[in-house]
Amino acid sequence: MASLGRLKSAIFDREERKMQYQSHIRGLNAYDRHKKFMKDYAQFYGYEKDVDNSAPIKTDKDTLREGYRFILSEEDDMDSTWERRLVKHWIEMENRKGGDIWQRSRVPHQLRSLPLCSTRAWLKTVNFSYVEAGEQKQALVKLVACKRCAEKLAYKRQKEKEKEKENELSGAKEIELNDKDKRKRQL
Repeated sequence: MASLGRLKSAIFDREERKMQYQSHIRGLNAYDRHKKFMKDYAQFYGYEKDVDNSAPIKTDKDTLREGYRFILSEEDDMDSTWERRLVKHWIEMENRKGGDIWQRSRVPHQLRSLPLCSTRAWLKTVNFSYVEAGEQKQALVKLVACKRCAEKLAYKRQKEKEKEKENELSGAKEIELNDKDKRKRQL
């Protein structure tokens, strides 16, 4: 009977370890699971070199940063690698209030269900000045925008004009005050 009890205990312990291992594996994402399997494989078969090489991983965001071009050239159109296709369909610009615009270009199947922001569209031609691949570039871009979006586009320019008007008014007030002071002195 003692040997049967030990046998049951051994089987139970083995099954318990197996369940713990499986629950641990299920809790990992695909990349971490792959790293664990490769490390276990190397330990079991006794390879000398370390499998855990922490080489930098190139993400989609890195690919977008490297390959982004505001206006694509003919060479970019002919290159059909997955990086170029990804970059071609994804454009990001940020900081609208700083003068830049945030935009995400959409692929055709996403445009079908996109609601329009206004029934009346205004055509705006905007001069974009930007630095790309260490080179200063400019491009005239035609945009179709509703009134609300057109105001967002012109936000920085409107603020600059308001400041100029304030400066002119304050300058005109100073001139008037100086003229009044001169008249008082003359009297």
